[in-house]
Amino acid sequence: ELIAAFQQQSVLHKERGDAANAAQIDRRSRADAELLAELLRSQGYYDAVVEPRIDRTGNALLVVLEAEPGEQYRFQSVELPGLEAAGAEAAELREEFAVKAGDPVVAEDVIAANVALQVALGEQGFALAEIGEQQITIEHETRRAQLVLPVKTGPLASFGAIRVSGRPQFSPRHVAQIARFDSGERFQKSKVDDLRRAL
Repeated sequence: ELIAAFQQQSVLHKERGDAANAAQIDRRSRADAELLAELLRSQGYYDAVVEPRIDRTGNALLVVLEAEPGEQYRFQSVELPGLEAAGAEAAELREEFAVKAGDPVVAEDVIAANVALQVALGEQGFALAEIGEQQITIEHETRRAQLVLPVKTGPLASFGAIRVSGRPQFSPRHVAQIARFDSGERFQKSKVDDLRRAL
């Protein structure tokens, strides 16, 4: 996965068929070294060191990126302050945020967990829920990290009566017949999305 991401963004890989002088290849190799180091950091290797080396093989130049990833950093703690306001639903919602203490500090995993939690909040009836700005603190001495993600659940919501405004194509009664929910039923964002698509 990391190699595929590197090849997709690599300057040397993109321009490997183009003629280039030694100075251009040097610049590209350094750019690719920084790219690889950045990708390693996104996988939790915050001490990664990547050094480019250029060897001559006959009439061609061979670029070698020597990488020392170091130890992969892990989360020492993962906190979601405010989620406890969800009451009985809090434990299930916490499980939707798949990143736990002891897990590697992988950027894609944190992003995916954010999305999963937002979706789960909407499906559990928290129509006004907001996820705040995450804070990740990296401790280089211990190679550990702390993640704090504030959550405002808002009140638990239920569907009310359907109303339409402006110059609607359908009456409220017709929209209610199309809808896959009834008044008083717990809010689920996916059902609202289904209704939008149906209209």
